[in-house]
Amino acid sequence: MKKMFILTIGFLWALVLCAKIPLQTAIEKGLQRAVNYQNQVLEEKSKELEKRTAQMKKYFSIGSSGSYLFKSEQMEISFPGQSMIVGAKHNYDMNLWLKQPIFTGNIVTNSVKISDIQLAIAQTQTLIEKIEIAAKIKSSYFNYHLLLNKKKSLDTLIRQLNLHLKKIEDFYREELVKKTDLLETRQKIREQEINVEALNHLINSEKIHFEKLCGITIDMVESGFTEKAEHYDSAFNEFKKSHPVLKTLAERIVLLSTQGKIVKGEYLPQIAGFAELHYGKPGIDFFKNQWGFYFQGGIRFDLKLLDWNKKKRQLTTLDYAVKKIVNQRDDFILEGEKHLKQLFDAQHSVEKNMGILDHLIQLAEEDAQLKAELYEEQQVSNIDYLDALFTKERYMSKKNELKMQLELIKVSINRVIGKGI
Repeated sequence: MKKMFILTIGFLWALVLCAKIPLQTAIEKGLQRAVNYQNQVLEEKSKELEKRTAQMKKYFSIGSSGSYLFKSEQMEISFPGQSMIVGAKHNYDMNLWLKQPIFTGNIVTNSVKISDIQLAIAQTQTLIEKIEIAAKIKSSYFNYHLLLNKKKSLDTLIRQLNLHLKKIEDFYREELVKKTDLLETRQKIREQEINVEALNHLINSEKIHFEKLCGITIDMVESGFTEKAEHYDSAFNEFKKSHPVLKTLAERIVLLSTQGKIVKGEYLPQIAGFAELHYGKPGIDFFKNQWGFYFQGGIRFDLKLLDWNKKKRQLTTLDYAVKKIVNQRDDFILEGEKHLKQLFDAQHSVEKNMGILDHLIQLAEEDAQLKAELYEEQQVSNIDYLDALFTKERYMSKKNELKMQLELIKVSINRVIGKGI
């Protein structure tokens, strides 16, 4: 019973070790490792605190202060027949104050709105970083499988060449073929082994790159992942509607408009109430020249009357900034439209070429089989048969390459439209 239990645990543990994780999990791990993304998350949290700080400006504030003042002369009050010195040369004052904004021309309200917009911009920037990191990880994933497919194709070719070599060696022992056929085949095998070694280096490099991005080895990730992409019209509409960069630009326009409201608010009356509790020497009564408490409170009123047209200059500067963002937005849409058209054209070309390659692979297979038979009948040379094998391998390798190129194009399409998570 104990042995059975141990075997069961061992089997379950083996299943856990062999289990593959989805690519989406790898992307999530990559986000945890990405410095730019994590810094952007911290920036987002910082903006949340700034928003809270802006919200608190509408509430009263409490503080304290103290002062010391030396007067070389004291006030002298004269009465008929006598005079009196009042006040003190050494004056002390400590106070506890409270201030409460009453009317700020909506400056406080608009400051809160600005902090809201800045938080939204930070959140959008976080999404942009997320999309970029996901695209890098997916690209590494597809590049790795592209290299694997190339290697599998070469391995298949080498196996075919080795089978052919064994057949030639048998023929050579029976003096049915020339030694040059033997040497040619061995040479081709060695050449392909060099290509396999070069591919192994590229595969290992991509594995290292993927592990750096995600913190896990790519062998642990499920194969067979495919990227989903939309048709051009829906992709371009989604790009214009919801791309994070366009959202950020729209938010910046609103931010500048709100800043303009703050500028205008600065030229409205600024009213605040205050209350102060003082403890000083002399106190409110200079005649006694003693420490004493006193309270004062009131309302403060401020209004700008003349600033040499500074308000107009500030508003004009903000208008220019808005126009620059509008120009940037229009240019970004044009660039996005161009990239999407290029990518969808590339996708169409790849899909068309894959259809052509299917036909070429079929023809190459028939040609290789035919030349294998003709070679055994000594109607074609060995090099002709080897060329047929290499042509078939080249077409299959190209098709596998185009499959991965198609996936990479889809990744690029989703990246351009601000999608792909």
